[in-house]
Amino acid sequence: MSDIQHAFSPEEIQRLKLQPENVTVPAALILLFPDHFTTQTRARKESRKRKILLHKGALTDGKFDRDKLKIAKVGDRVVPGFILAVQARMEHNYSESANHHKEAPFHLPVVYEDDYFALVNKPEGIVTFGPKGGGYGRMTVKSCLPWVITPPKLGVVSVLRRPTPVHRIDRGTSGLLVVAKTKPAIVELSRMFKERKAKKTYTAIVNGDILEPKDTSISNEEAEKLGVCIGDDDDVVESRKRKWQVIDNELEDQNAVTVWRRVKQYTGIENARNNTLSMVELKPKTGRYHQLRRHMAWTGNCPLLGDKTYDGGGPARLLRENGFYLCSNKIVIEHPFYNSPQGRSMWEKVKEDEIKKCNDHKENIRIAEESDGRVLVYAEIDLPSKFNELTDLMGENSAAAAECKDEVA
Repeated sequence: MSDIQHAFSPEEIQRLKLQPENVTVPAALILLFPDHFTTQTRARKESRKRKILLHKGALTDGKFDRDKLKIAKVGDRVVPGFILAVQARMEHNYSESANHHKEAPFHLPVVYEDDYFALVNKPEGIVTFGPKGGGYGRMTVKSCLPWVITPPKLGVVSVLRRPTPVHRIDRGTSGLLVVAKTKPAIVELSRMFKERKAKKTYTAIVNGDILEPKDTSISNEEAEKLGVCIGDDDDVVESRKRKWQVIDNELEDQNAVTVWRRVKQYTGIENARNNTLSMVELKPKTGRYHQLRRHMAWTGNCPLLGDKTYDGGGPARLLRENGFYLCSNKIVIEHPFYNSPQGRSMWEKVKEDEIKKCNDHKENIRIAEESDGRVLVYAEIDLPSKFNELTDLMGENSAAAAECKDEVA
């Protein structure tokens, strides 16, 4: 009784009807774990979070008996012989998020991952996050991640309970999506996207013979100064001669900049504008809502093939069968941990292994330390099969399907 009188006021003892052999769950927590449960408020909160187990009786061979075990409630009473247990996470394990289902809801390829972040290849037709009210069930990237992402090894601090996408990609767009595994990583990666330091490249097929006016043409050097990644071609000389187009048109009164170039052109295509389709490479400097789709449709006057929202209808409706053609197929991003003060020493220890792991990867992935000391991750994926199927068909039907030649300054 002296312990109860020491831990609780007379009013609490009377109100909660506390006795030496009969107390509430929060009171028992305070008596058993005084260093952790310092107040009634904290003990009640932990109980309401379903973290406390109550076993009504002794253990059987040192193990819990499921028939005697329950999630403790604030109002439950604890008497001699009962056992209270506080649930704690002993290791990083995403399986608890998936334990009601044996398989992932859909195929989500992991392109790159380490203990801090990952890159996945989002399929077309899948949303990144579900709306607050639900509606997509398990068919979201966020819901699928626990099945495909490997938890960080023991010793990594501030691990997220679930791997979390750092940004979103439209439902109809496929391609590379950045995923954080730790709290510091999600903060750092979110900062990079906010400050436009994550350099993404998209490939699209647009409806029409898209023009490349001289007054909006810029050089490779000018494109670099805008902060986009202009490529990592083997033929550096030819790459330096390349010309780009820049679209700098506001969307919803916000600055919106897209750097792009035409890669291929296909003519003689039935129902296409001017009987022409064009493959373009797009590098957004900003990330406004539907920026690439609207810039191509409104400024370039060549909407994405199959984009029913912006294609204007008419004959274009006959080209919507396979959705629109847009893929985020390249990214260059600073590593969220190895560039931090704490991560530099770790990078020196794992540098050779990390570089070798990327070199052995089947995808076009690499991690490298640049001349300025930054550790960057480069990733490129193949375009979805529907791109190849369409271009093969256009190549067969086109009167002229030739590579666009880079202009020489």
